[in-house]
Amino acid sequence: MAEFLGDVRAIAGRHLRHLLRLPEKLIGFTVMPVAMVLGLGILFGGSMRVPGGGPYGAFVSAGVVTSIAVSTTAVSALGVVDDLQDGMFDRLRSLPVDRTAILLGRIVVDSLPVVAAMAGVVPAAWAAGWADGLRPTAALAAVGLELLLAMGCSCLGILLGLTVRNAEAVTSVVPVCLLPVTFLSNAFVPPDGLPGWLRELVGWNPVTAVNSAVRDLLGHQDTMVAAGFPDRHAAPLAIGFCVLLIALAVPAAVRAHGRAGLLR
Repeated sequence: MAEFLGDVRAIAGRHLRHLLRLPEKLIGFTVMPVAMVLGLGILFGGSMRVPGGGPYGAFVSAGVVTSIAVSTTAVSALGVVDDLQDGMFDRLRSLPVDRTAILLGRIVVDSLPVVAAMAGVVPAAWAAGWADGLRPTAALAAVGLELLLAMGCSCLGILLGLTVRNAEAVTSVVPVCLLPVTFLSNAFVPPDGLPGWLRELVGWNPVTAVNSAVRDLLGHQDTMVAAGFPDRHAAPLAIGFCVLLIALAVPAAVRAHGRAGLLR
């Protein structure tokens, strides 16, 4: 186990050093969410009715950060394709490094930008008066939940990258997968006005569960009209969806890593 953790730390350190050499990435993950939250909250705050009667800025804050977490899929997919093309996997194949450790090292680092996003969004929402009842422990729990979602999406991105193995294909496939999941949720607009069957679909969307759980943690009650089981149990469902995604995607990605090595 110590050797495995050492491998994970070494791979994560390599990716972290690469990320720190490009600080504009972290700046982008911090500034862009803050700009989106303030822009959407100020522009549409007076015309949007949200569940619980709170400010729209508080409602949309969770949706923006969750969208950043979901976008980790593309970050990891493109990163894996780069590693395949620059020969990193070929070099690691000659070393006694566990394949799972190789993937976990990337998952850990690729998930960090969501922490940067939360570090920018939460203070901005508080400063704007949209998070007056915020508790530090609840905010940390919200960060942990978004981080868990980012890790699950990173696992999925690694699997896609190892399966497609082409940057152009990744940029075409990933948006097709992510847009329906993001927009058929309660990320930016309350789903109360949707038809019943579509509202049910939105309610069972894992992104909806994460959004609702994070809003509850940040002090904003997020209850849909005629709330059903998913809305009443948002936090357990969000954690369960993320853990299930990780449990399914990691073994599949490890197998895809082996196939990618044989096919190259």
